[in-house]
Amino acid sequence: MRAKNRTGILGGTFDPVHIGHLEIASGALATAPLDRVLFMPVGAPAHRETHAPAADRAEMVRLALEGEDERLQYDATALDQPGPAYTADTLVLVREAYPDDALFFIAGADSLAHSPWRRLDEVAGAVDRFYVVPRRGSSWRDVERVIGELGPSLLARFTPLDIPVADVSSSEIRARIAGGQSIDGLVPERVARYIERRGLYK
Repeated sequence: MRAKNRTGILGGTFDPVHIGHLEIASGALATAPLDRVLFMPVGAPAHRETHAPAADRAEMVRLALEGEDERLQYDATALDQPGPAYTADTLVLVREAYPDDALFFIAGADSLAHSPWRRLDEVAGAVDRFYVVPRRGSSWRDVERVIGELGPSLLARFTPLDIPVADVSSSEIRARIAGGQSIDGLVPERVARYIERRGLYK
């Protein structure tokens, strides 16, 4: 019997996608281990304002993945999901799309600790493991405060991944663009050219 594909899910607004996102996904492939990681841009997130249209954010993800490890893949499941998009509902669609895969969710500690999560028990219950990547300003203790009320079986699915990630955020990149500053080295070059061509975040 063939083993299940171990599929990681890296969701977000990717507004814009940056080198930190690529480092998280590559690190997860190396340390989890996973067979692939799906970059899943959210079209209409429930709890976050977006600054670039969904089509532009999706195109930037596709451009960022060009020439990268073929196990890093673009997926439009959450892009096409009617808003407001909640992760628990997205994972139902992911399960329908990949019925035979073992699913592993990947999120930054900052997202888990400082963003409102609706139906986190359902999210944890829908995946084999929930990997949490350290991010600036957020510790595992912050995460434990959020997940502490989950039952033991769900709590056991949360695992920290010790991955070195560049200290960069989408909000900082948007601010640099708005201020006329360089974003060299913060996003893949193809993404930087696309942002300039489209006049995004000005």
